[in-house]
Amino acid sequence: MNLVPAIQFIAALGGIQGCRFASLTYTAKESGETARHTVLLGFSYRKALENSLLELEIQRPNLTGIDAIAADELLTSFKKSLDGTQTGYTKAHVYADTAISGLKVNTNDNSLQLFGLTHAKVVLIPGVHKVVKSAEKTIAKDKLRKSLPVGKFREYALDSGAIHAARVNGEVIEFA
Repeated sequence: MNLVPAIQFIAALGGIQGCRFASLTYTAKESGETARHTVLLGFSYRKALENSLLELEIQRPNLTGIDAIAADELLTSFKKSLDGTQTGYTKAHVYADTAISGLKVNTNDNSLQLFGLTHAKVVLIPGVHKVVKSAEKTIAKDKLRKSLPVGKFREYALDSGAIHAARVNGEVIEFA
């Protein structure tokens, strides 16, 4: 990756005060899908978790069967995350904070990762998505989570070739 756009991108991220929208033209590693993502940067994950908990508590009385079971498990998980008693995180202690909100370093490979809440996505080049064979309860939990604020949380790897263009704070940055 040409370092000039990467440095411009990181500098633009550093200029973000509070929550701001950014647009990324991004190619996903696994599927090869290229899409334009509009994401909210500088958000509070804790606030997204709190809002998700509240929304799911409101929805819960109307759910039955496997959806009710899935909701109960998600509610328990959200509460544990909020009170700090959640265990079994798959990426615990993997990321180190930087001086820029939402930008972290993966301590396993020193790659940069950008975290945001997805607002919109327009697929430019479809990718090949693997077929997932999940249990019925897992599918129900995924569907519920996707409808909640916490389900909009995304991680973008700032690897070579992953980001093609970005718009941050009105600045257009093209990656070569």
